[in-house]
This record gives sequence, structure tokens and C-alpha cells, in this order.
Amino acid sequence: MNIKFHSLVLCGLSISFGSVVSAYDLHEWGTFTTVSGSDGSVLSGLHVEEEKLPDFVYSHIGMRPQAANGSYAMMLPPLMPNLMNRYDNQMFVMKDAKGKIIPAASFKGIPQAMLQNVTVKMETPVIYFYGDDTPKVNVKVGFNGGTISQWYPNRTSGDTPNLIKVTEEEILERTKKSLSGKQLVLHQPIDFSKPYNGSIEWDVDIIPKAEADPAYTFKSNENHTWIYPRVPDANMVKVGDEYEDYLFYRGVGNFELPATFRVDASETLHVKNNSKEAIPFAFAFENIAGKFRYKTIGEITVGSEATVAEDEWVSPSGGESQQVAVFQEVRDGLLAQGLTRDEANGMVKTWWKSYFEKDGLRVFWVVPQTDVERILPLTVTPKPENQVRVLVGRADVLRPKFEQEMITNLGTHAFRKYTSDRFYQPYRERLSQLIKSPVFQKFDKENIVNTHLKITGVKGDSKMGERLYLSDEKEVKLQHLQLGGKWEIIGDDQLKIGDTLFTLDPEKGLLTAKVDSEKNFDVYEIQLPKVLN
Repeated sequence: MNIKFHSLVLCGLSISFGSVVSAYDLHEWGTFTTVSGSDGSVLSGLHVEEEKLPDFVYSHIGMRPQAANGSYAMMLPPLMPNLMNRYDNQMFVMKDAKGKIIPAASFKGIPQAMLQNVTVKMETPVIYFYGDDTPKVNVKVGFNGGTISQWYPNRTSGDTPNLIKVTEEEILERTKKSLSGKQLVLHQPIDFSKPYNGSIEWDVDIIPKAEADPAYTFKSNENHTWIYPRVPDANMVKVGDEYEDYLFYRGVGNFELPATFRVDASETLHVKNNSKEAIPFAFAFENIAGKFRYKTIGEITVGSEATVAEDEWVSPSGGESQQVAVFQEVRDGLLAQGLTRDEANGMVKTWWKSYFEKDGLRVFWVVPQTDVERILPLTVTPKPENQVRVLVGRADVLRPKFEQEMITNLGTHAFRKYTSDRFYQPYRERLSQLIKSPVFQKFDKENIVNTHLKITGVKGDSKMGERLYLSDEKEVKLQHLQLGGKWEIIGDDQLKIGDTLFTLDPEKGLLTAKVDSEKNFDVYEIQLPKVLN
């Protein structure tokens, strides 16, 4: 058995210690991401990632979320695109009209996993091993409230949502060959508001440090998300034929975290500890158009509520110095939980862009250990001599003024900046909470010009539709509807096209105009696009 020497830095104090005799140590860090409205309500729709994972990472079929060109506007709320799914022993299936199992069809390419009510995104937990004296370990991680959707190296076993077992008699004859040897996944919604308990298991070979060679772990398509978590002192691991410096997994789910976050009318931030254990470290941060401000909250005792008023924020000077100040504050908080300096550095670097370079208010808080074990129970055989698990909650919190800004921009071209945000779906949910009536595209020249609308001519029970495009440069010419001429907006509720005058019903978002008797229609109707509810 080796005598291991570690160097651990706690809050800037370097403490070297030896004579720590153990077979091996296990360290882990990761993130739980949530979004809260200003009233503390936890919002759903957290199935979109900002950081692209390397292609070699495994995932359930249909569960590889990617930031495609930075825009999420076209993503349907329950869907997660299936791009380059590596776990190709799975196949989506459905039942035909006679109840036979067939491969799931898609209008374009591969079907997508239909995820509903995802309120927590578990991001980048990584597990490290330190020590040469235990060659093999079995690692099992449960996930009470979600599925472990992505992982590397490949797992020994684990959950698969909507996995079904069928007999040969249940499979359509002509599709038996294509389904042979596959895990069959029923293509239907996965609603995480209903109880779901996932898991993952690895049989791990711990490679002695003297035998470790980066040639085994190097992958030409690695990115910073993958490289930053690597630390020099951790042992290389091998699972099956795959090598890496850590075990990696991510997940999605819906479960209650032991803290709530809200912002009151005075713009004061409130962080409430609902756990039976103290939150050991919390850090409030806000990026306002590239300028940082923060407040180190520290420990939040059981049942208490920490607040950050507008006059309590620390605003470091801009540029490099603000980066250094925030990096050091967060790293010191992580070091105090038992992570090594390299691990803490790796975590901050991995999530720097997402944590700190994005506009918005967020709170980083260390999840109490009893809650970590409740949500992510870890069983390792043989047991490590020492174990450190640091799961950090990242709570994005919407300020009342931000919510009001969204309401003001709703139905205008200015709202597009929210549709390109990772949290677009939570934003929409929050708007639906705040506004109960339908909202239509705003009726003014700025937001109607260069817009495609639908106009319908009505004659008794018959209708004829045509596309209407309002442009500054062209007159309206609708041959089938016998409507044409220059257009203009009059006042707040009227649109004139040629000699025809439309009047707006704002509750229905509907513009109507009576038609003279010489035409084939009694009424024209223009429906403004509905943007909410």
C-alpha cells in the first residue's frame, strides 16, 4: 500500500499533509441547474445545453441536446434533438394500427425524445480516483427524480426511459431484421413531473500512475468542456476498452432542491435554506452587459434566509481584474468543501462561459451532503477510504424588472433576443404565469412591416385564404381575394389597404373589414400571430 501525499489549499492557506494511508480516495464535482421566477417558482424547460459535448459521449437515443447556432426558437418545448447519438444499440419504436411494433418514423431524419416538465439539469458531474492500490471498483450512481441521459466511458448498466420488451410475435414481420439486437424504446412523452428514478453503473479499472499515458485518453475531437475537468494527480480509469481521467455523466429530471430563490419588488435577492443541514457556501453573482457584481454569502444555516440588497453588491473594476476576483472567490468556496485546487480550477474553467459570461442574476450554492446522497446516492465497491462530493446548485433567478422587460417586448421584434437564449422555454413559462390572456403580435408599423400574415375572405360558410406580406416597398396585390393598393396604419387599431379599412379586435388579435357588394366576399379577416397562450 502506498503512502499518498496531497496538497490541499483552503481559502488561500496551503496545508501539506502526509501519512494518509488508504486504498484510494474518490472526489466528485458537478452542477444542478435551475431557473426561478422572481416569486421563487421553479420553471421547466431545462433540456437545452449551451456547451456542445464531444461526439464520443454516449446518450440515450434522442437525448443529445446541442446549442444549434445559438438559437432555440424553433425547438418545440418537449423535444430534444437527436444529433449524432452514439448509443446506437437503441431504437425508437411505435405501434402500427394493428398493434405491431415498428421503427418510429420521422418527418425529417431521426425521431426526437419527447421530454416534459424538466425542472433540473444535472450538468457535468465527474468522478476522480486517487490511489494505486485498488485495481478494480464498481461504481453505481442513482438519480432519484431523473434519468442519467449522457455518460462516458460507456456504462455497464443503467436506466433507459420508455424501454420495452416485446416478443417476436409483437414485431411486424418485415421489420424484425432492423430491430434485431436493439434496445427498443417506445417513442412517447417522458413526463418528469411523475416519479422517475434513474441510475448508471460502471465496472472501473484504476490505472496506476506509473502506467498512465495520455496517448490512451487523447481524443482528437475533444473540446474545452472535456479538457478542463482533467486534473494531473487523478488516476486514469479504464472501462471496457475506453480510457479517461474521470467518469462523466449528466442528466435531466424534476425534483425538489433544498433551497428557494426569489427577488422582491425592491430588487432584493432572497435565498432560503429548506434543508435539514446548513448550506455550507453560497455566492450571488450578476452579469449586467458584461460588468460583474457579486456577493459572497457564505454559510446559510438551517431554516434561515440570506438576502442581498441593491447596496450590498461588490462591483470589481472591469476587464481582467473582475475575472480574477470572481474566479478566486468561487474557487475558495470550492476548496473549503474539500476539492483539490486543480479540481476547483477545473470546475470554474469548465463552466466559466455559462456561469459568468452570460447576462443575468444567478446564485451558486453548495448542496448539503444529505441532499446530495438523497438525490444522487453513490455506492462504490470496495469503498474509498476518503470521499468528497461537491455538487453546486446554479440557480438563475429572474428579476421583476427583467420579467417586465419581457412583457414589454412580447409580440415585438425585440423579443427575438430571448428566443436565442438557452432558457427561452422557462421564460415562456414564466410569462404564461404572469399573463393569463392571449397575446398577439403588436399592431404597429414597426412590428407589422415585412411580416407574413394570413388573410381570409369570407362569403357565407365558404372561406378563401391567402398570404399577406406588408412591405414598405410594395403595394398589396391579392388577386384571388380581389384586394390591393397601398397600405397604412391609422391610429392604434386600423389598417387601410387601398380603399378597404380593417379594424382590430385586440382581444382576438383579429382585423376585420366589410367588403363592398361588387366583390365575391362579405368580410376580410386578418389574424395576427399569437405569441403567448
